[in-house]
Amino acid sequence: MAHIRKQTWTTKNGEKGSRYYVIFKDAAGKQHKNGGFKLKKDAEAARKRIEAEVAAGTYGRETLTFAVFYERWIKTKKKSLKPGSWVSYEHTFRLHILPTFGETLLGDITSMDVQTWIDELAEKKLGGKKQSEKTITPATVARCFRYFRACMKQAEAWSLIDRAPTLKINLPRNDNGELDFLEPADILKLLDAARDPERSLFAVLAMSGLRLGEALALRWRDVNFEMRAIIVERSWSYHGGFGKPKTETSRRAVGLLDALADLLRDFYHDQGSPTPDDLLFTDDGVKPLDPANVRKRFLKALEDAGLKHVTMHSLRHSYASTMLGYGASVKALQRALGHASAAMTLNVYSHLIQEDMNATLAKANQAFVRNSNVTPFPVKKAVSGQDEGK
Repeated sequence: MAHIRKQTWTTKNGEKGSRYYVIFKDAAGKQHKNGGFKLKKDAEAARKRIEAEVAAGTYGRETLTFAVFYERWIKTKKKSLKPGSWVSYEHTFRLHILPTFGETLLGDITSMDVQTWIDELAEKKLGGKKQSEKTITPATVARCFRYFRACMKQAEAWSLIDRAPTLKINLPRNDNGELDFLEPADILKLLDAARDPERSLFAVLAMSGLRLGEALALRWRDVNFEMRAIIVERSWSYHGGFGKPKTETSRRAVGLLDALADLLRDFYHDQGSPTPDDLLFTDDGVKPLDPANVRKRFLKALEDAGLKHVTMHSLRHSYASTMLGYGASVKALQRALGHASAAMTLNVYSHLIQEDMNATLAKANQAFVRNSNVTPFPVKKAVSGQDEGK
C-alpha cells in the first residue's frame, strides 16, 4: 500500500518549509516517490489515484518505454526458459529488437511500426561493418517476431497497452528448398578424413540422427550393444550444462546400426575400456567436447575430404534421408528423430518421401475392369431420406 511522507527542511536563513510525497511500489516491486505537494489533501488524492493505477496495472503506462518494460518482462520470462533459450532471447532482443523499439513508448508502437521493422529486418545484411551479400534468413526474422510478440502480448495481459500491435503482420516467405546433406558415401569419406573423438561423434550424428547436444551428453551406459540401441535421456548445452532433452518425445531409444556399433566398439577399446558413467566425447573426462571446436574440426574434415560445405546439423538430415530411402515410415522416423509429431517430420522431409504408386494404380485399375477378381472398394449406400450429394 502507498503511504504519505512529510519532508521538512530549514534554509540557511532560518526559514522552514515542508512538502508531502507519496511513497509506493509499482507492480514490479520497484519503489517510487511521487509528489512534492504543499497540501496534505493533494498528496492524499494522489495516493488514492496511484493505488488504483497500480492495482489495475496501468501505472506509468504513459511514460513506460519498451526497453524499461523489456527489462521487467525478461526477468519474469527467464524463470520459465532453459539457459540456452534465455541466451537466444537476450541475443535476439539486443541485436534485432531493442535498437528499433527500445526508446519508443510502449503504447506508441503500432502495427505499421512492427511491419516496417519486419520488412527492414528481412533486408538487413549480415556481418556488421564488414557486411556480406547475405541477408538475415526468414527463419531468423520469424524468431525475432515470435519473441517480440510474446513480449507485447504480456504487456497486453498486464494492461499496460490496450492491444498488442502484432496481429496480421506479414512475415517473409520461408522457402525451405532442398535440404543440404551428405550421402552415405560422402559420410564415409568424412569419417576417413576425421580423427577421434570427433570422428566417432560425426558417425553418431550421421548414423543415428541425434542432435549435437544429445550426442555430447551420451555416457557409455547409454549405448546398449545388446539391445542394439542408443538411449537418449539428456542433452548438453554450453550455457545450461546437462539437462533434459529438447522435448518429452526427445527421450527415446534409437536403433543402433551394425556399422555404427562396430565403430563405437573400437572407439570404446581405444579409450581404455571406460566406466559406464564416462562420457563418450570429452577431452577432460568431465565436460563434453566444446561445440565450437567440434564445428571447426567438422569443416576441416569436409575440406580434407573434398566435400561440399554443409552444417553439422545436416548430418541429422543425412540420417533421415537414408532411412526414408530404405523404406522407413514417417512415424518410425519421427520416433527416431524425437520430433513432437509426425506432422513436424513431414514438414521437413516430405519432399524426400518417394512413394511408388504403380502397384496401387494397377490394383485400382482392376476395380474398373469387368469380370475382374479384384474386390471393389466398399462404397456406403445413401440412407433413404438423406441428401446423397453430401
